[in-house]
Amino acid sequence: MRRPLRTVATALAALLAAGALAACTSDSGSAEDFCAQVKQVPSLETVLSRFSEADPDVLQDRIDKARNAYDGLAAAAPDEIGDETDQVVSLVDAILSAVEENPADPAKAAAQLRTAMADHKGVDADRAAVAAYAQQECDVQLDATLSDGVGATTTSSTTSTTEVDTIITAPSTTTTSAGG
Repeated sequence: MRRPLRTVATALAALLAAGALAACTSDSGSAEDFCAQVKQVPSLETVLSRFSEADPDVLQDRIDKARNAYDGLAAAAPDEIGDETDQVVSLVDAILSAVEENPADPAKAAAQLRTAMADHKGVDADRAAVAAYAQQECDVQLDATLSDGVGATTTSSTTSTTEVDTIITAPSTTTTSAGG
């Protein structure tokens, strides 16, 4: 009866090898895929707004959907922006995890967030590159920076960890006004 086990093992090995080859040949997305996906990612501000007051099930659903959307963005990124997108998505995942692990304690979430930011040195340049690519290739504006005037451009108050807002914010089609 060893023959059926050997046949199953051989078939399994062949499937694994085929899967590995497929993964190697399609390991990057395209500008078109990226542009479609970038319009699907929610802003972290929206996902995490007032998280300590949110119903735990609703918060978890928002986190899960955001994580899936950002993972999709990383998968859709073409080679030219892939590494930068991976770094931004890695930080987004760390931010989501900080809130997920401390849903009722903004202070602990903020401490974990600061650690995540320290662990992702250079992410500002990655974030800027992703935002520039989205603007140039997709005509989508990401990253409306809120760090200079905390609260000055927002209509509602959120947690004191505004670093979340500056990672990547809701995509919007660009209709920028030059007036001030």
